[in-house]
Amino acid sequence: MKILAYNINQCSQAKLDEVIAMGADIMVLMECANKPLISIPDDYEMLWSGELQHKGMAIIWKQESCRIRKYEEWKHKYVQPLLISDGTKEWLLLASWPTTYNNPKSYPQILLEALKDYADLIKQHETIITGDFNCYIGQSGVSQKTGTFQQCIEYMHELVLHSEYHKRTQEEFGKESSCTYHHHFDENRPFFLDYTFTNIPLFAYMIGGWDKNISDHSPRKFQPWSQKPVNTGYRTN
Repeated sequence: MKILAYNINQCSQAKLDEVIAMGADIMVLMECANKPLISIPDDYEMLWSGELQHKGMAIIWKQESCRIRKYEEWKHKYVQPLLISDGTKEWLLLASWPTTYNNPKSYPQILLEALKDYADLIKQHETIITGDFNCYIGQSGVSQKTGTFQQCIEYMHELVLHSEYHKRTQEEFGKESSCTYHHHFDENRPFFLDYTFTNIPLFAYMIGGWDKNISDHSPRKFQPWSQKPVNTGYRTN
């Protein structure tokens, strides 16, 4: 099973078609439009959450690859718990895009509150948390009292979740040699905002190349489990 996490920035049908053509079984797409502004192929399904119909968070998946269901009514509009069944396993996908639209709280504060609300659920399942976190070390406008990204990282470690990128590279948070986002499409303003935290041994993981025609972000592609390690299309480091 291949998973793609991607903030596609100002969604259009042409962009979405190009992203779907990348061939992932599950797509976690930030800034994705809702139906009827866009359409997906007949053999896919979609869950969407947001306040602006042209800009929300979507989970799109191939019907033949897995079954996805909402765990419960979502407590957080942009941090969504979903139970995934691929025929052999059931695991938790926490699609995350902390968003300050109509919300006075900071990005790390929103994320930390959601993690605490879903902590018991995370403890019960093998888990992948992925998305555009809108968070980085040294972020302005945050405080120790309400929540920083460092506190989010520490809390996920308490839940026995690790960042797959940082585990593979052994780099420190805030000192990444790669980036996932170019602010205002400026090559000289890179940030690392897109993460995958998990307690599942991922068979493959990579940050894809930056395509300015799609987004100011780069996609992340990964594959949990290793039952079918041949012709994955994803490199393993």
